[in-house]
Amino acid sequence: QFQNWEIQFESAMQLKALIAGVVVVCVGPSTAAPFPGCYGGTLQGCPGTQNCTVKWIDQNIDHFNWAPPLGGKTYTFRQRYFVYDKYWTTNDDGKGPVFFYFGNEDNVELYVNHTGLMWESAEEFGALLIFAEHRYYGQSLPYPAGTDGCLSFLTTEQAMADFAYLIDHIRRERGAQKSPFIGFGGSYGGMIGAWFRVHYPNSIDGVIAASAPIWSFTNLTPAYDYNAFDQGVTYDASFQGGATDSCKKNLNAAWPKILAAAADPEKRERLQADFMTCGPVSENGGQGIINWASSPWGMMAMGNYPFTSSYLMHGLSNLPPWPVRTACSYLMNEFDNDDDLFVAIRKAVSVYFNNTGDVPCYGVGNEERVGPEFRAKMGSPLWAGQTVHARDGTCEGSWGYQWCTEMVQPFTSGTPKDMFYCPPGENCSAWDITPQARGCQAQWGVTPRPEWARVMLGGKRIEDASNIVFSNGMLDPWHGGGVLANLSSTVLAVVIPNGAHHIDLMFTDPADAAYPDIKAARDFERAQMHRWVAEANQRAANRS
Repeated sequence: QFQNWEIQFESAMQLKALIAGVVVVCVGPSTAAPFPGCYGGTLQGCPGTQNCTVKWIDQNIDHFNWAPPLGGKTYTFRQRYFVYDKYWTTNDDGKGPVFFYFGNEDNVELYVNHTGLMWESAEEFGALLIFAEHRYYGQSLPYPAGTDGCLSFLTTEQAMADFAYLIDHIRRERGAQKSPFIGFGGSYGGMIGAWFRVHYPNSIDGVIAASAPIWSFTNLTPAYDYNAFDQGVTYDASFQGGATDSCKKNLNAAWPKILAAAADPEKRERLQADFMTCGPVSENGGQGIINWASSPWGMMAMGNYPFTSSYLMHGLSNLPPWPVRTACSYLMNEFDNDDDLFVAIRKAVSVYFNNTGDVPCYGVGNEERVGPEFRAKMGSPLWAGQTVHARDGTCEGSWGYQWCTEMVQPFTSGTPKDMFYCPPGENCSAWDITPQARGCQAQWGVTPRPEWARVMLGGKRIEDASNIVFSNGMLDPWHGGGVLANLSSTVLAVVIPNGAHHIDLMFTDPADAAYPDIKAARDFERAQMHRWVAEANQRAANRS
């Protein structure tokens, strides 16, 4: 029976990890060493894209049909990947292992620069590093802007087929037919990595799937709690999560007060000053302010690291250490009047929205139409950051499109168990896809298939797979959809009490030293990687 993960150090030379009832003893410290002067959060002094070579491979736009995609003459596109081979070794038995990163829904540079576990382990393993870009993201674009129907081939299945062909190409091009391939992925990349191991076990010998919420879909048994993400965010904003319970209580109390102030012409002017809106607040603008003030908490919870980090800000700026706790520091007291409460909320969310300190005002408060399909909610990836209508001609990837097709992760918000707002008369504990499906049609011209990920990619019946480590941080609100207990002797779960979104994949940071569970997770993952490499080498020897 799964209980809270305990880590106990008996000496500097022995780590005993109790993981979901299976005791694994790693004797001897890992030889993986941080790069001198590397700060994992800001990437100062860390290796990255500047050390790599950029490569390209021609991929089929549609791997599963022989007809011309979209009826045109273009069958292929160029997929980009980054290579680092300084540590790759060759011996009498062949070449060393290959570490392969499964690209996410973004430019692959973000993962090249932040996946420290691969960089810090490469020399110890004598590994070749490959970072593959996901189709439709970065520079791996199948179609130019303006092509009708261009997003039709943005699916997880097509992306996994890309990765399978790329791995085969690397084996042949690099003479790595006998080399073990170890996969890495965080968040959606971790989901792809786990599913890839299930569907392409001949291509990959093991996968570290960090913060991979593969169980965040509908009609699973046992069921996924649709409120899990917002409960996770609320946990971070509580005493139990390292903040203060006054934080979540003050936020919960503020939402109806914001609406009431927006409905009062005299108080509306004060709302503009309290929240530093760029223009007057409209009568219906209270809901827009609530949406805006609710939205950054999910991102801050995902980036709730003990160090300054640029990861969730895509390298453009930095979140402070423990950003949720920093934000909650403005909401730890009782407030004598609503204006002070509203100003405190604005300061709290400015930890995310204005971490550079140069934002003069916020463009919220004058929304005239706010319905269920338009109500922005960070955590639900449906509308987060979507500013371009697909029918206006963009052919670049979007998580909004992926959510609206096959990655339909349900969310509820505003329940008694979270700190977010529930409009009067709505049952916020129930999830109804209908209004969001209307939004998907309006935005992308597609209808979601909420059952597809479960049916096609595996659901919860993956215990017959092997060589997967699922890691989840308890401060990461995605952990509610993750694998938190061992499924077999080779499909293992690591729970990191002080971890946020795939912190174990990040470069080592000096701040990690205060949290031995973070190091223990990385050590355990490296121990499994050594096992996978040894087993793959033995299988290769047996085939010779």
